Amino acid sequence: MKRKRLSGACLILAAALAFTCIFTSDKLPLVFASQTADTDELEEQRQETQEKIDDIKSDIKSAKEKIENLENSKSSLQSYISQLDQEANELEQRIQELNGEITDKEAEVEQARVDLAEAEAVAEKQYEDMKKRIQYLYENGTPSMLELLLTSDSIADFLNRSTYASQMTRYDRDMLNEYIAQKEAVEQKKQELELEEEELNLLADAAKEQKSAVEDLIAAKNAEIASYQAQIDSESSNAEEYEADLAEQEKLLDQIEQQIAAAAAAAAQDGDGDGGASGFLWPCPSSRRITSYFGPREQPTAGASTNHKGIDIGAGYGSAIIASAAGRVTTATYSSSAGNYVVISHGNGISTVYMHCSALYVSVGQTVSQGETIAAVGSTGYSTGNHLHFGVIVNGSYVNPLGYVG
Repeated sequence: MKRKRLSGACLILAAALAFTCIFTSDKLPLVFASQTADTDELEEQRQETQEKIDDIKSDIKSAKEKIENLENSKSSLQSYISQLDQEANELEQRIQELNGEITDKEAEVEQARVDLAEAEAVAEKQYEDMKKRIQYLYENGTPSMLELLLTSDSIADFLNRSTYASQMTRYDRDMLNEYIAQKEAVEQKKQELELEEEELNLLADAAKEQKSAVEDLIAAKNAEIASYQAQIDSESSNAEEYEADLAEQEKLLDQIEQQIAAAAAAAAQDGDGDGGASGFLWPCPSSRRITSYFGPREQPTAGASTNHKGIDIGAGYGSAIIASAAGRVTTATYSSSAGNYVVISHGNGISTVYMHCSALYVSVGQTVSQGETIAAVGSTGYSTGNHLHFGVIVNGSYVNPLGYVG
């Protein structure tokens, strides 16, 4: 009898899922689904595949975290470079201002040189004129008071001529002193302007050095940004490879779970299950609110199917999930897509599926009664909120559950 049941199960497996999955990626093992693969072997494959999926997801998460950290570092550097660019622009503006001041100061110095040369020329001419007058007085003699008196027409003329001779000598001396003072003032001004010009040149040189240092720093930071970008590109490439591997593994997992469901259906058809195909109960007593129906639909979340193989019943977290009919538990485990889920074989090729549970209260091989609490509502796996995904499998294919529990 056992041989007959095993042969029947193998034939149904071969007919329903006659395929061999061979993955050549160095990150994926060779996995063969054969006619002789029993439920235990399939469950082992499922667990191994699930572990690989979890590892790949961890790698993807790590890669994305690295990318995020690198992007943050790159963004911070870009902000810093913007500040440095502003500083360099301000320094360039300051250099231009200093160059303008230097040009103005050079013009003032040049004008001071011209003024100094003119003052020197005037002083020199005054000095030469004074020398000529002194030489004239020396060569012709200075008239005595008696001579001035005798040659004067009147006493008034005498007084005027004597005063004039005295004033001439004093005028030359005063004018010479004045021109010398003017020359010294111009020379002092020239020296002050040259000192200011030198200080401006020093400030301009310092600003140029600062600007050069800032530009060198900008170049260094741009090199760091290029390095960050190269690392980001590398991690992004790794993440894409991980995503591709994840898709392959999830596809493999889906195939394995289909084989497990088909095996359960085959076992049920051979009489391993308990109960019948009629009188199924609504699986979630606390709620009859259907949030998604059987058949084609828009993808509700990343990774979810667009061909809905059951109905979704919205209910509060932890709400009781009951066995729709009596039977034997063939699967009680976790997968990345279904989350915590249970499969119960009811015989006659019929099985029911309960997905996204927050907790499971039964184990594989356990016999359950109709209405017995087997799990609790949750949102594990690919889910957008607390609900029960309830499915019905007939002879290895999903059918509309409302034909049984509606």
